[in-house]
Amino acid sequence: MELTRMNGQDLLYYTLRVLYITFTNFIGIPAYITWYFLLFPLRKLNPRLYWKIEAMLFKSLLGIISGWMYSGGYKLIESGDDLSDIYDTESIVMVNHQSSSDVPIVMASSHPKGMVCGQLYWIMDYIFKFTNFGWVSYFHGDFFILQGKEHRNTQLVLLKKHLQESYLSSFKKWIVLFPEGGFLYKRRQRNQEYAKKNDLPILEHVTFPRTGAIKVILDTLSSNNSSSTSNGLVAGTNSSARPVKWIIDMTIGYPNAEPLDLHGMCIGYWSPRDIRVHYKAYPVDDIPHDTEGLTKWLYQRYIDKEHMLSEFYKSNTPLDESDTEKRKLPRVKRYQLQLDSVGIGFYHVFNFISTYLFWNYIYCYIFGTLGWLLSFVF
Repeated sequence: MELTRMNGQDLLYYTLRVLYITFTNFIGIPAYITWYFLLFPLRKLNPRLYWKIEAMLFKSLLGIISGWMYSGGYKLIESGDDLSDIYDTESIVMVNHQSSSDVPIVMASSHPKGMVCGQLYWIMDYIFKFTNFGWVSYFHGDFFILQGKEHRNTQLVLLKKHLQESYLSSFKKWIVLFPEGGFLYKRRQRNQEYAKKNDLPILEHVTFPRTGAIKVILDTLSSNNSSSTSNGLVAGTNSSARPVKWIIDMTIGYPNAEPLDLHGMCIGYWSPRDIRVHYKAYPVDDIPHDTEGLTKWLYQRYIDKEHMLSEFYKSNTPLDESDTEKRKLPRVKRYQLQLDSVGIGFYHVFNFISTYLFWNYIYCYIFGTLGWLLSFVF
């Protein structure tokens, strides 16, 4: 639906959705951050217990975001591998990047999968750090990567350090990244020029990925890496004790090759639709770790994505790939992801009560004290 065709009923609908999403932001984000500081002593005394609680708090926020999607009529249809056997296994999730709506789709797709969404470790663009949810991601321990050739080598060094100091010590499981390095429409033309120069297939629906971040993750979190990590990591969290075991190739397909955007999904001016999500999991031991071999392997995965998406856009059938490769996991047993309405409702109530209590017993005293101090200055 286009905003130029908006009538009074549409305006009321958009307004109510904006109010709802604003309200959930005001109860969810302050509650998470306040709980973070209140529980901080437990992080020092019992890190494993602390990060289990933090994962539940983070999952509650992602549950609210899932509610935004489903209340707008945007539903996810899964296909490919059934990942239930590796929910609690250290993995890399690489996702094709088309628009800002990819992030909530990853959140919503991971939410029904046990504690997966609470234990996600995100590698995202540095600009995201300055958004409202960026504060939550900062305390959650995610890594914000600065784009640009001039920053690439420095950022990869910082990523390695962050994996050792944050990912391992926080007991997270799935590392989510977008290897293409940006939105499809921004990178497609330059990527096609690169493909022509290097005698590679011309891609329309994806772009060839960058290998730097995945290479750093594999080198740092390898079963062959026996070096322990630094800066006071708790026992049992060195990289050899928690190696990455799977790469999950996640493909997002939008109907009619029309990527949505985050603001449009929140407001609801995109018409309801089914969004396809496909998974294919590969054991890390079967993947080349040298730069040349890993690059060829990753390029082939994105060529496969291109073929899947091309067929999907032509025939509007579920995303799927041929069975020429032996599957390591069984096929997914259910297609449409179901919203846990009871759980989502509980998350809303929990965050509302938390924010109400914090406002009455913490925030008001802080603001009152600041006002009292400022009265002496002015």
